[in-house]
Amino acid sequence: MNDTGGPNAPAPAPATPADRPDAPGAPAPDTDPAPAAIPYLEARALRRAALWAGLLFLPATLLGVMLVLSTEAGSACVMRGTCREIPGWLYATTLAVAGGAWLRALTVPDGAPPTRARRAALWTLIGAESIFLCLVMGYFLP
Repeated sequence: MNDTGGPNAPAPAPATPADRPDAPGAPAPDTDPAPAAIPYLEARALRRAALWAGLLFLPATLLGVMLVLSTEAGSACVMRGTCREIPGWLYATTLAVAGGAWLRALTVPDGAPPTRARRAALWTLIGAESIFLCLVMGYFLP
């Protein structure tokens, strides 16, 4: 038997009218529109992301401090008092921005999809927390 399509290969079966998509007996193609996204799921996802970003802030800060203190420069800072001076208002400002952005991102109503401002609040929250972590870790390094 020759399966290579040579002269001895079997001829293809003739197409029946039902195999053509434009035939009258052919099944209709799926023309249903894609289901629309449910607005409250987007709002719930944004709230969940903001909640986790806010709740993981304290453990991230403690982990950052532990990592910095495990270095030679960090332990020398604590033992000899050679830590940097970072103004307190800088810490307070980043915490206030992070807190305001956290509240803004958490108050997404269920009925409507989240707006660009609430998505921006989530990213502002993440950015402010990152800056705060850098400030805390930078305090212990010479």
